[in-house]
Amino acid sequence: MIKTSPIAGLASLVAAALSATALSARAAAGDLPGVWSIGEAKNCAAGPAWVFLADGYYVEVKLPDQGPFAVGLWMDEGQAIAYTHSHMPFPDMLKANELKRLTVVARTAERLDLRNYKGVPRIFHRCPPDALKAPPGQVAH
Repeated sequence: MIKTSPIAGLASLVAAALSATALSARAAAGDLPGVWSIGEAKNCAAGPAWVFLADGYYVEVKLPDQGPFAVGLWMDEGQAIAYTHSHMPFPDMLKANELKRLTVVARTAERLDLRNYKGVPRIFHRCPPDALKAPPGQVAH
């Protein structure tokens, strides 16, 4: 029979708690995909937005049906959203993108209060998926 010390038991408990925290952070990260309007006030009818796709890409659009104007990769790190950003028509396509971060100041399921890499506040508001429409003349893709 192997005896364990109280310290080993505590270490196992701490490891389990950290693992649960990591799982919780990943579950929260799953909440980011969707259409998010950008600005002080929520405006899902018209205006700038980012559309976070579940596979790690995002596109910058203008609701309801313009764009994309920029694309990039994103990853939710919990306290920040790491991203790359390329404006179309990609004049710098032969250079690797710089990884930037939006630091999370406050976060709910419907609103993200962030600061960009320059410290400028950015507020994202969740919109329903149908806020994004196909461009005029395009029925579906």
